[in-house]
Amino acid sequence: MHTILITGAGSGIGKATAQLISKRENTRLLLVGRRKDKLEEVLNCLENSSAHAIGAVDVSKKEELIEFLASDPANLKEHPLVSVFANAGIGGPNFFGPDDRWKEIIDINLTGAYNTCMACHPWLVKSGEQGIEIRHITITSSCLARFGVPGLPAYISSKTGIMGLVRGLAVEWSRSGILVNAIAPGWVDTDMARESIQGHAGMLGKTYDEMYSEVCEELPTGRMSDPSEIAALVQFLFSNRQRSITGITLDINNGSWMG
Repeated sequence: MHTILITGAGSGIGKATAQLISKRENTRLLLVGRRKDKLEEVLNCLENSSAHAIGAVDVSKKEELIEFLASDPANLKEHPLVSVFANAGIGGPNFFGPDDRWKEIIDINLTGAYNTCMACHPWLVKSGEQGIEIRHITITSSCLARFGVPGLPAYISSKTGIMGLVRGLAVEWSRSGILVNAIAPGWVDTDMARESIQGHAGMLGKTYDEMYSEVCEELPTGRMSDPSEIAALVQFLFSNRQRSITGITLDINNGSWMG
């Protein structure tokens, strides 16, 4: 049985990915997030929930993540780590001044992704030594890294940095069988997106439904993605059918950026 680690697993895209991948045979999940109660909720809705493990870990703190993996909660020695979904992240605006959220957002979104990759790397190497030829890392970026919007400099910088991180690690690690990629979702129907829409609605004096409709009208497809769609892309990237994609960012954004 093989192990897949997912950070930011307590909600949204991470939760949907856990639900989908838990259906795979011979796969156990190691779900990581800052809130144990949210992770337990996800765990309880998974198929064969007793086979999986959770850990309340702040990925921005590398020592905490390293110590958690060293405790081997998923018995990685017997169930080797084959894939990592570095999905943990926060959103929202930041403004220069005493209450600037720059460091908080960068620490979780970009440094957290880096910490996750580096802390998991020795375990992925061990999996290779056990005969698993191809292993995978996928990191969640954002379509806002492609074009940007006002008021979100920290968020956009963090998600753009992920694209560079993926290229750098792919060059270093792909020859050893560790493929590293990012995904760049657009609007996805998650709690984070709903909070953003509500915030914009409040600033503009509109209702949530009015703001939601305006957001969708700007998209070529006229709709947001469901978290399950993003999960399906991650599952493909983690499949044995995918052995050639590395060092790139895959866009899944309903046409908001067409490159």
